[in-house]
Amino acid sequence: MNRITKLSLPLSLLFSGLAVLPYFAIDLLAQSPQPNVTEQVTPPLDVADAIYSANKTMSLGSKNISLTPYPVTEDRASDQGFLKGVGNVTNNQTYRSTHLSDKLIHSTGNGTFETPDGQSIAWISSSIGRLVDDRLVFHGVILFNNTQSKSFSFLNNSIGFHKDIIGNDPDYIWLLK
Repeated sequence: MNRITKLSLPLSLLFSGLAVLPYFAIDLLAQSPQPNVTEQVTPPLDVADAIYSANKTMSLGSKNISLTPYPVTEDRASDQGFLKGVGNVTNNQTYRSTHLSDKLIHSTGNGTFETPDGQSIAWISSSIGRLVDDRLVFHGVILFNNTQSKSFSFLNNSIGFHKDIIGNDPDYIWLLK
């Protein structure tokens, strides 16, 4: 964020005088803490605080979309899980994944949570998957759309964080507050 601000604001000042630019850039950076890119931050995520846990995932198919410049796949799946405040739900989902390397994948997804009686809410997400202990682990952000369904109305326009481990492990979603 600092680089964008530093690069975009001085362009307008460039024509008014070069003497202002060095002082402005130094002052701007002095006011903002510099992040440590080597520091690993792990947010505390307790599965007891998750609003959703999927205990069964069924693959519905996968196809190759592109091979260059990076392989791109589209995967469809259906989860059976439990959503706090709602109960048992099905999460139908589609992900488009760009395989940046054997150890790193970027995915965008969309899907729908549905109750057995037909109520639903749609969502979109963006995730990064990386290889951890020989398993793909995805962390990402999920945005819930608006719905008229009573069961899901508490999720309208909510943002959450999700963790998905490819395999037999449960998937989780936490709401950001």
